[in-house]
Amino acid sequence: MLRPNCLKNIRALQALLALVGCTLSWAALALTPISDEDLARVQGRDGFAFNLRGFALQGPLTLRLGAADGSGLALSNFALSRSDDLAATFSDPYQLSLIKGPSGMPDRVILSEPLNLNSALRWQFAADLSLIDKSSSAAPSSFNAGALVLQDLRSFGGTLSLAPSADPNEQGIAFGLGLRLDVGALLLRPRGRADTALFDSPGAAEQFSLRGIHLAAATADGQLGNSLWRLADLDRQPLLLNAVSSPEGGGFLHLNLAWPSQGQAPAGSLAIDNIAFKSDVGPSLDLGSSRIGSMQIQYLDVRLKTGP
Repeated sequence: MLRPNCLKNIRALQALLALVGCTLSWAALALTPISDEDLARVQGRDGFAFNLRGFALQGPLTLRLGAADGSGLALSNFALSRSDDLAATFSDPYQLSLIKGPSGMPDRVILSEPLNLNSALRWQFAADLSLIDKSSSAAPSSFNAGALVLQDLRSFGGTLSLAPSADPNEQGIAFGLGLRLDVGALLLRPRGRADTALFDSPGAAEQFSLRGIHLAAATADGQLGNSLWRLADLDRQPLLLNAVSSPEGGGFLHLNLAWPSQGQAPAGSLAIDNIAFKSDVGPSLDLGSSRIGSMQIQYLDVRLKTGP
């Protein structure tokens, strides 16, 4: 039999594991002290909560998307960071949970993002962009396409859910995804990233910009709402990712968004405050704002070749 003091210590340990706050950087991992007040506000259940206080990632990391011969698109020299909400480090965390699925359906893992009600959590991103061509017998060619910059990305309570395929005859991982996003600016700078903290950096003489991007569920009258746009749902419209073999050899990476099992697919709304081109060698162009009042993805089937 466990003594009362032991039970008390076990409960405290469970709460501590549910509230671990960490400062993650490229070079070091440090723990943050947790006050008694923070511990008293959170309960540990079938999962745990965590935050990314002080998160920063920078270095020669490269992400490639392309053909088996090495041709394709490459993003390199990543710079990724997030600001903090010091007033809600533990009361508004990320939450990772294991949830039992409905009858006949597999269990699922759900990642829920912070609600971020005061918009204090903002992501910054920059990477070098290049195009590589190795398809010809001649020497491979590479084109430096400049830099891709993302400023002040704010996410509000987004969710990502994962589960094995519900169809026993079809392997793969099924996803559910809900998004509500605001982006300060998405920039393509063909001459390099310049000062990524500035929208109009003096060092970026040329750029294509999408400023003030807003994505959320659409209201009944086709306006931008304030709730999540459910692009995929494990129960009604799952997004399946798997590998498919080809009779001719090789295979495909298969991405399939199923038809909704009932009713219509959820509607989303997109608004962009300003679209513009800036150049020091030609005329600059301001295209103004753009908006899609209501959009749906009823069905999607994409296959990317992964082998010869």
